[in-house]
Amino acid sequence: MTAQASVASATVHEARIGVLGATALVMGAMIGSGVYLLPATLGAVGSISILGWLAATAAALAVAGVFAWLGPLVPQASGLAGYVQAGLGRFAGVQTTLAYWCSCWFGSVAIALAVAGYAAYLAPALAGPGPRLGTTLAALWLGILAAWIGPRVVARVEGWTLALGLLPVGLAAVAGWFWFDPDVFRASWNPQTLSVPAAIRDSGLAAFWAFLGLEGAAAVAAVVRNPARDVPRATLLGVVGAAVVYIAACVALMGILPAAQLSASTAPFADAARVALGVGGGAVIAVCALARTTGCVTAWILLSAETTRGAADEGAFLRRFASRDGRMPAVNLLVVGVLMTIAAVATVSPTLGEQFGILINVAALLSLYAYILAGASLIRLARGLPASRRLAAMLTGGLAIACALGLVSTAKPIEWLYSLIPVAFGVALYPRPPAALEPEAKRRRGR
Repeated sequence: MTAQASVASATVHEARIGVLGATALVMGAMIGSGVYLLPATLGAVGSISILGWLAATAAALAVAGVFAWLGPLVPQASGLAGYVQAGLGRFAGVQTTLAYWCSCWFGSVAIALAVAGYAAYLAPALAGPGPRLGTTLAALWLGILAAWIGPRVVARVEGWTLALGLLPVGLAAVAGWFWFDPDVFRASWNPQTLSVPAAIRDSGLAAFWAFLGLEGAAAVAAVVRNPARDVPRATLLGVVGAAVVYIAACVALMGILPAAQLSASTAPFADAARVALGVGGGAVIAVCALARTTGCVTAWILLSAETTRGAADEGAFLRRFASRDGRMPAVNLLVVGVLMTIAAVATVSPTLGEQFGILINVAALLSLYAYILAGASLIRLARGLPASRRLAAMLTGGLAIACALGLVSTAKPIEWLYSLIPVAFGVALYPRPPAALEPEAKRRRGR
């Protein structure tokens, strides 16, 4: 059943969801396999990275506020690009689509790297940079093969691995505190002797990666029982709930493993489980994480390829990516595969945590670009609101843009470069400005 059919069916039968169901959707969209390597990346900063988590949570709440407004304002939008296009026009919509697409396949490489990390825990011979790259590429191309066979295969893999894969995060967030050692946490507080702004700079953008997908409730506003009331509440509650789970899990790990050990780990949740539960417990957690990351990378690859097909069908992407005989062309998956391979090779680093950090920062930067456009769209659409609500909506959009730009400013030059290439390509793909921004005389001449 397609998403549109599901929405229609729910509308007819009034099988709509309330604020708790919508909150679960938001949290489910964010809590996935991406967190499995994040403690290793943040371990290099130390326990002080908790400040980066707080900064990322504040930014996520600000962005969530944007979608809390946009959901009721643009109920007909079919996704993130729809919210942007409603306020800024087609050019900005194309830019959003391209940024989201690139964020998906950069994120796919990061998740495939998590596959390699947990595989290396079970088979230490795979831990070196060369074997790690080989395992990452194998995970990516096997995911492409599964996506080409069909969405049913992807859906089955996702279903089989979802509950199993969330076990490590849930255990760390709850049971991990029984083995939490305050002395380990304090000793790992600031191994690089960073200032507070520097610690936030080095951890905030990476932590924000965990919040990608926060627009989930706004995207399904049509099946929410009272969208004007429940979508804003669910969006904000979902972000807070996810933040609690993430921070609890990561802080627990930082009180079990010293910073040096955590930053060098290829499977931080499994290493923590080995300390707490023994070798067998570590192996079980590694298998759970490996299953979830394998299923998740396949789903993200399919999402990346389907994004180009949907955009091409609507005339917002190159025609060769459009549907053929009702099926996604092979070129969509091949292009994604080649781009992911290039990204995996280009970002190879001495440690897995360092490479993972580059990949998730680029994915977060691309998503932040789309969120900035969403904030600008809200500011523009707010002009049509009553005066009593207009200022609040504009302030929400402005705050989200400011928070997003603050996170963007912390990126490294190489990460900016990787993220700007798609933006430049988007300008070439759609080389004219939105009609709403063209001079009136020029619009008249074109009629």
